[in-house]
Amino acid sequence: MKRRSIAAVFAALTFGATVHAHADQRSTAELLAAHNAYRASLDLPPLRWSHRLAAHAQLWADHLAEIGQLEHSGSGQNLAMATAGTESLSQLVDLWGSEQADFTDGYFPAISTTGNWADAGHYSQMVWRTTTEVGCGVAEGNGLEILVCDYDPPGNVMGQRAF
Repeated sequence: MKRRSIAAVFAALTFGATVHAHADQRSTAELLAAHNAYRASLDLPPLRWSHRLAAHAQLWADHLAEIGQLEHSGSGQNLAMATAGTESLSQLVDLWGSEQADFTDGYFPAISTTGNWADAGHYSQMVWRTTTEVGCGVAEGNGLEILVCDYDPPGNVMGQRAF
């Protein structure tokens, strides 16, 4: 995980500012590996990193860190939030991956054993067969770390199966 200077973290805590933690090569590789491990377990092709999607995701992560809550900017997007510094990027992706336990291979929105598609929707987005690209952004603010990943083409398409 990218380390922030003590002065930057102090300023963020003192003034409520956002510490921007743009994805570097190491975090990009970590995020891709975490996503692609779930896809590989299903014999799906790996996702490619998209700088275009990452730029959009970063802008949205910065916004969410400033307001201190999660809300989607559109379809084809996964969001995660944790107390700053408590989770690695892979662990945040694994929050979505843990939804595999509730996933059933049905036609969207009938993809969850609980009857609520949202209980498996982050996982299904990561493994949606027709999705080929991902780009993510991460930001800290208000004591929180926010991860936003955007996918193209978006998954969770009404009436279609994930894979």
